Amino acid sequence: MLEDDRATQAPAEALPFRRVLGGRYLLEQRIAFGGMASVWRAHDETLRRTVAVKLLHDHLAADEGLRERFRREAVAAAKLGHPGIVGLYDTGEHPEATYLVMAYVEGPTLRELLAERGRLEIGEAAAVTAQVAEALSYAHARGLVHRDVKPANILLETDGSAKIADFGIAKVAESARDLTQTGTVLGTAAYVAPEQVRGEPVDGRADEYALACVLYEAVSGRRPFEAESAMTMAAQRLNEDPLPLRAVRPDVPRGLDDVVMTALAREPDDRYPDLAAFARALEPWVGSGPAIERAPATVGADAEGEEAAPVGGLSRGFLRSERTWLAPITALLVVAVALVAVGLATGVLESASVPTLAATAVDESAQEAAVPLEADALTAFDPEDVEGFVGGDGIENDELLPNLVDGDPSTAWRTERYDDPGFGNLKPGVGVVIDLGGAHALTGAEVTTPTEGMSFELRVAEEPHDDAEAWEVAARVDGAEAEEALDLDGVAARYVLLYVVPDLVVEDGGALAAVSSLELRGEPL
Repeated sequence: MLEDDRATQAPAEALPFRRVLGGRYLLEQRIAFGGMASVWRAHDETLRRTVAVKLLHDHLAADEGLRERFRREAVAAAKLGHPGIVGLYDTGEHPEATYLVMAYVEGPTLRELLAERGRLEIGEAAAVTAQVAEALSYAHARGLVHRDVKPANILLETDGSAKIADFGIAKVAESARDLTQTGTVLGTAAYVAPEQVRGEPVDGRADEYALACVLYEAVSGRRPFEAESAMTMAAQRLNEDPLPLRAVRPDVPRGLDDVVMTALAREPDDRYPDLAAFARALEPWVGSGPAIERAPATVGADAEGEEAAPVGGLSRGFLRSERTWLAPITALLVVAVALVAVGLATGVLESASVPTLAATAVDESAQEAAVPLEADALTAFDPEDVEGFVGGDGIENDELLPNLVDGDPSTAWRTERYDDPGFGNLKPGVGVVIDLGGAHALTGAEVTTPTEGMSFELRVAEEPHDDAEAWEVAARVDGAEAEEALDLDGVAARYVLLYVVPDLVVEDGGALAAVSSLELRGEPL
C-alpha cells in the first residue's frame, strides 16, 4: 500500500464531549489527522502533564491485524530512549478506542515549516537532517527501521532541535515474524526507497534514502520526484535518478550535492553504509537549527504530511520583491514632501494649492456596512464524497484559516499543493465556509491574493451543504488580480463559500492558490 503525502494538520477542534481514556487521559483537542489515526492533545490527570494521544480510527480498530500493527508501534517505540526520538509513554484499549500516549512536542513539523518558508537555509537543513540521522542510527542499532521518514514525522522544537516521530510502520529487523504482506509497500510515495517499491526486505539504508529525500526537499523547496499519482512517483525512482541538487538550487556546495546524491542511490549498496556515516558526511555544512517563530504544533498522526505550499514563503518573498521598488518610491516621496515644505516656507506655493494626502472623502456608509468576520466562524470546505471525483479529506490547511481575517496582508490561507492546476482530478474545488452569524443582504466583497491568476467563486446559502452545487453562485473571478472587488447586488445569505476552482497557480513543486484577506459588506436582515 503506497500512501500519498497529503496534509494532515487538522483544525484545532474541540471535543463535543469529555472523554477520558484509561481512567487518566482527558482528551482536550484534536490537533492532527492522518490515514490511520487522529492525534489529540490530552491531559494526563495522574501525572498532571500534557501528552499527545494517538487514536486509531474506529473502522481500523475493528481490524485485528491493524490493531496488532498499532500495538507493535508501542512495543517498538517504547524501546527507544533517545533525545531525538519522540517518547512513547503508554498504550491501551478503550471500549471505543485503541490508543498510544506520547510526549507532547511544542513546535511545528518540518512539513509545516517548509509550507511556511518554502525551503531552509543550507546550514539549517543539514542540522535537522544530521540530528534525525543520529536518532535513526540509534534505532537501527536496536533492530528498528522506521520505514516512513518524511517531513510530517520530523518535529522541530522551539530551540531548533529535531525529533523523529511515528514509528507506526517500523519493522523489527531481526524478527522472524513479519506483518507486512508480500508485495505490500508501507511508506509515503514521495520518500519511499526503491527497495520498498520492489517489495524487498529493507534495512536502515531505506531510512537513509527517505531522509535524503527530505534533505533534498528542505534545501531546494521541491521533492526529488514529482508525478500525478503516488504509484507513478514511487515507480520513477526504480529507473531514474533525480536532478542533481545543484541543478535545482545552484548555490548548493558541490560537496553537499555529492553527499545527497550518494544517499539517493537507487541500490542500497551504493549508499552510505549506515545513518551514522551519512550524518558524518553532513558535518561540514551543519549550522544552527531553524529558528521557530510559530505557534506550537505536535506529533504527526501516521500522517501523510502535506502537499504544502510555502505560504510564509509566498508572503515573505512577496515582501522581499516589493522592497526592490518600494525603497526608491519611498525616497521620492520623502524628497517631494521636503520640496513642498520648502515651497510653503518661501511662499512659492500656497497651502490651498497643495493637494491633501488625507482621505477626506471616505465613504462612511461603506465602512459601516462591513460585516465583522471572526476566525472561529471559518471552516474548511473539502467534502469527502464528490460525484465523479475521488473526493477530499475534510480538511484544507485549517490552521491557516485565521489568516483570512487577521488584517495582516503578509499572511494567507492557502490550498494544499496539487499535482496539476485541476486539483489532480481529485476534486472540483476546495474552499472556506464563512458563518455570518445570521442572514445578511450582501452588497459587495473584496478578496486579495498573493497568487495572481487563481480562479474562485463566492457562493451563498441559508444553510451549509457538503455539495458545492447546492450553493448559489453569487460571483466568479477567473484569473484573479492581487485585489478583486466584487458586486454582490444585495444577495441574501447566512453562509458564504469562498470556493477555489481550477485553474490553480503553478509554482515549483505543484499548483496552489492562496487568499490573504476576505472582506464582506452588507446589512443584517
